[in-house]
Amino acid sequence: MSSLSGSHSDPRRIAAGQRARHKAAGKKKLPPYLLPGIARRRKRNNAMVQRFVVVGAFVFLGLFLTTVLLTAVSTVAAVGGTVEAYRRINADLPNAAVVTVDTFQTSRIYDRNGKLLQEIEAPDGGWRTFVALDQVSQYMIDATVAAEDATFWSHQGVEPMAILRGVTINLSGDGSSGGSTITQQLARGLYPEEIGYDISLTRKFKEALAAIGMDQNFSKQDILTMYLNLIFYGQRSYGIEAAAQTFFNKHASELTLAEASMLAGLPQAPSWYDPTVRLDQAKLRQKYVLDQMVKYNYITREEADEAYNTPLQPQTRTSEVQGAPHFTQYVKDYVREKYGDDAFVKGGLQIWTSIDLDLQAEAEQIVQENMPFLNAYRRNNAAMVVMVPYTGEVLAMVGSADFNDPTIGGQINYALANIQPGSSIKPVIYAAAFESGWNPGTVVIDDTMRVETPGAPEPYYEPRNYTGLSYGAVPVRTALSNSLNIPAVKAIQYAGVEHAYDLARRMGIKTGMPESPENYGLSLALGSGEIPLLEHTNVYATFANEGKYVAANPILKITDSNGTVLYELDRNTSLQNAPQALSPEIAYQVTSILTDDEARSMVFGRGNLFEDTGDRLGRPVAAKSGTTDNWKDIWTMGYTTDVAIGVWTGQTSQTGAAESELPQLDGIQGAGPIWQQMMDVVHNDPTYAAYLNGPNGQPIAGEWSVPPGLEQTSVCTVTGHQASGGSGETTTEWLIKDGGPALPCDRLSAYELEQLTDALKDIETNSGKYAGDGVSSILRYARQVGVYSGDIPEFDDDSEESDYGEYDPDDEEVPIVSRDG
Repeated sequence: MSSLSGSHSDPRRIAAGQRARHKAAGKKKLPPYLLPGIARRRKRNNAMVQRFVVVGAFVFLGLFLTTVLLTAVSTVAAVGGTVEAYRRINADLPNAAVVTVDTFQTSRIYDRNGKLLQEIEAPDGGWRTFVALDQVSQYMIDATVAAEDATFWSHQGVEPMAILRGVTINLSGDGSSGGSTITQQLARGLYPEEIGYDISLTRKFKEALAAIGMDQNFSKQDILTMYLNLIFYGQRSYGIEAAAQTFFNKHASELTLAEASMLAGLPQAPSWYDPTVRLDQAKLRQKYVLDQMVKYNYITREEADEAYNTPLQPQTRTSEVQGAPHFTQYVKDYVREKYGDDAFVKGGLQIWTSIDLDLQAEAEQIVQENMPFLNAYRRNNAAMVVMVPYTGEVLAMVGSADFNDPTIGGQINYALANIQPGSSIKPVIYAAAFESGWNPGTVVIDDTMRVETPGAPEPYYEPRNYTGLSYGAVPVRTALSNSLNIPAVKAIQYAGVEHAYDLARRMGIKTGMPESPENYGLSLALGSGEIPLLEHTNVYATFANEGKYVAANPILKITDSNGTVLYELDRNTSLQNAPQALSPEIAYQVTSILTDDEARSMVFGRGNLFEDTGDRLGRPVAAKSGTTDNWKDIWTMGYTTDVAIGVWTGQTSQTGAAESELPQLDGIQGAGPIWQQMMDVVHNDPTYAAYLNGPNGQPIAGEWSVPPGLEQTSVCTVTGHQASGGSGETTTEWLIKDGGPALPCDRLSAYELEQLTDALKDIETNSGKYAGDGVSSILRYARQVGVYSGDIPEFDDDSEESDYGEYDPDDEEVPIVSRDG
């Protein structure tokens, strides 16, 4: 065991007495929030007295230097020259009563529970966090004073004997010596341009004068606080808090004697004493610091020996992301846009985000567990967003299946990338049609459709259902829940492309669909407009909010370096202050369709994944899948009253491109399992479910309340019109009060008549392209309104077989009865 020399009889007595006497002098302690702009904290001394002190100190130094240089000039002349030099040099120095610390501080990003996501390293600096003196270990304070400036608590800013020693050594050529007190070092750091960088007597004089001025205006605690926050410790760490975090991964308040004595030795030569590079040199310097602490009665010899022999494992520091890398970058961009790059990188912002790192880990795990199945279908990537609708909080964001896999473009955040949404955009399209007069009971004819596209590369636009079949006359409820394409195109045709585009913007698509509406045309109804998953999830959250748009929000709270709150999420007002993007009545109509398990069974069957999710959670779950051309992009979007979740899967490469031909895989098969498992996690884990609670801290009701402007009304099943005029079969539907269908069951509008006429022509030539009851539904529709009087083939729902084969359009002309309407 190594032994350090020195002894004392009363540990810390002298130092404690010095600190107590200085504190009694009446100088105020500097609050930490004033560090960035430190101003004079006490009344100005008598100007003549202060001038006398400063000039007197300078005269002393001048006389002393005169003696050392053996000048032949008389003492009186020396004094006069010294005073003149003082006037000239002092004019170059800033006002010692005001100190401005214009320097960077480290910004940090945390999860909602305070777990660190990333520290932002200043590109031209490193790390720094200002702390008050009472947030620094007493060992660190004592070690710094003992090593750097033993008489700090008693001198007036300079130590004449130290300056004498330094000047003698420098002039003799036997080496170099700083001879600078802590206050002088601080002055040099605060005023580098004014004091200068050259090794000269003039610089020393400037440094001494500035130090004397600071000592007259600030308490010793203030000076030491500034020094410990500004000094460089190596490894791009400025200030003791950054140094403690860098080398020992702890706060400055937690430093042990062993750790403090090592760090206190670094400022004199940070690179040479860097314990991560030259531990042997660092130990020699630590030995010196401990010897000084013993010498000046801060610690006992036994404490010093124990500290010196304590094994230390200093480490280096990086600004690597600790978790959720895609989300963290999203937050950085978000904050930069809001507060500017300089404030973010150097402003010491403390940012508490909305995600829970544990939930994020579960989200990433769910994606990983589903990748083997997706890989079997040559899909190698996935993204997911989990959002609280009424606050916009992003609880989890998975940007890719593997951030570190370059073969899939893993560092690209596919939650923010513009991707075609396929049929998952259809709820917005139908909502626009509802704003234009349609309702869930409106009957649309799903038949062969061809639209001329003048000026486009292709002369016609011919949408088809993904099954390749047409389903005849179907209500909107059936069309949307079964994701039929032709009715969706007719919906946007009816509402107008610009109308649908505008509604998408209102509901949350802010950067997606970057082109003008006319560039998309009717194909916008089938997802030709590329949008980010985050914004798409925001749209579904707007449906969950009964039409109120609350923007996606990754931030809970931001404070600046002074602790001032710059932003804090108000969960009590976020929804009530939100704009009404869509009426509550229409939002409810869409939700009633997306939660209708019976309606979607035509294509998806009963017991499908969406229905199973609702059964497992014991509550209504709204859901919609989506698939783009060639099965390239696969989506599942959905929500409950208190959470919205969006999932995308697909195939990507380093460039983000995908194969043109991929095995068939639809949204409910590909993205659905990830979506369902995440729904289970957020609702069934009490910790995560608490994040979904309402403003009062209580769980939000599991079902949506019926808006006052909505009522259940009987409508004609065949045409969707009023249940009158000999309609026969009726059904109930959610309709806006005083806003239901205007026509009786047996009459048509001009638009409907045109649609029916085209459909009757289509079944003459394309009857084989209709599924099940498709042709029969059109004929029933036609007969109900009096434009067809022939037989209607029957369809057996149980056997899924039709006797339509007995009806041959080539043998019998379909009678078209001309009528007004």
